[in-house]
Amino acid sequence: MSLFAHNVKAEVEYKEILNNPTDLKLNLKYAREQEKLGNFKNVIATLERLTALYPENIDLKLYLLSIAVKTDSTEKVLRLVNEIRQSDEIDENTKRRVTQVFDDINKKKINETKKEAMQQARDVVNKAEQKRKDQAQISESNWIFYQDFGWKTALHTNVGSISNSQTKYSSGAIVDMTGVKGDNIETINYLLGATYQINNNSNLNLSIGTSSSEQNRGTSDENDTNSFSASYSNFSEKNIFNGSLSLTDTNTRRAADSISRNFSLNNNYNIYGNHKILSGLVLTETRGNQNPSNASKRQSNTFKAGLNVGYQYLFSDRQSLTLKYAFNETEAIADYNGLTDDSLTISYSNNFPIGSFGISYSKTDKEYNQIDSFIHPSIIRNDNVENYSISLNGSLGQLFNSTKFIKTSQKIKENLNSFSYSLSLSETNNNSNWLQNDYEKKTFNFGLTKRIYF
Repeated sequence: MSLFAHNVKAEVEYKEILNNPTDLKLNLKYAREQEKLGNFKNVIATLERLTALYPENIDLKLYLLSIAVKTDSTEKVLRLVNEIRQSDEIDENTKRRVTQVFDDINKKKINETKKEAMQQARDVVNKAEQKRKDQAQISESNWIFYQDFGWKTALHTNVGSISNSQTKYSSGAIVDMTGVKGDNIETINYLLGATYQINNNSNLNLSIGTSSSEQNRGTSDENDTNSFSASYSNFSEKNIFNGSLSLTDTNTRRAADSISRNFSLNNNYNIYGNHKILSGLVLTETRGNQNPSNASKRQSNTFKAGLNVGYQYLFSDRQSLTLKYAFNETEAIADYNGLTDDSLTISYSNNFPIGSFGISYSKTDKEYNQIDSFIHPSIIRNDNVENYSISLNGSLGQLFNSTKFIKTSQKIKENLNSFSYSLSLSETNNNSNWLQNDYEKKTFNFGLTKRIYF
């Protein structure tokens, strides 16, 4: 089956391409959408990256050739024609016609002849491409199914969030605060997902997953989690909309279980050129499983409603800068667990040969509603949180392809491209007027995920 048989004409944000630069299906969806919007520069950059990763894939070269013809990119056309002439996957009749059409360009004839030759080339390539599309539509399914197998390890300098002074308030009195600081948590997870193409401009994504976490020294973060998510996406020439619903059941092994429901709406509007306006709505409900061993768990049941707005600027097809402001209001069964918070985040991302690099900084102010007399009889909690993070995400195929000294076969490269990796280092500074919430921590995460389509 041609690779275009799996092409889902669905909304793909540029950030997804930065995070998955070697995902063949995702990048082809992005290229098709950008072609429809007339952003041929983005299409060419995406296809050139894919042809470098999959040099034996003739469908990619034919697609790139069709775009080069449309944009009158003579040098690219001539290079691709030479590669196509050497391919065993193109029929001889098409090879002869493409070669004949571009002979005039190669011999540098007068402009009128070049224009005529280019028009003939368009006809040849468009006819061959339409034939592939017609064949693909016969056997194409609206569904794409996949499964992910993942592993992640997280190294913490202060997993228990022990305060800087190693003290805490207890009914207003200052007492020692003890617990585990340095520790690591390992998580394995499995996810089954499906994408359904509703029409040319929208799609539905469904997934169910499960994970299990083990902690090395402590026990508070050991849990088994089950999750379900559904999202709907729709895009037009200037606007991208996404709505999602997720359910998470966290079975904490030595504490009360909890269930979380999250609903979000996000919109990405292209003002003009490389300028975009972001907006969103978030609703989250969390409920604890109160039991005799956790008699006060219900007090932490919360409902949160939040809004966010932002601005994104794309420097190029590889770099972007995003500013976002978010405001949240949280209500709780016990008023002292309710709060208002607002945050400002600035992030930058760049797509390198080895993966997508990102850095971000966020500052959050939290103001709680009432005094918690169990902690302090007169001080209402107030936190100021700063978070710094740096990350690198990509595929193992990118790492090997960017290393000139390691030679691998095409089959091995394709297998490596199905493995995605993630690296991140974050630092959190939580400044609070409650002693136990005045702390610092650093976390290093490393993960691998294998995706299989079926």
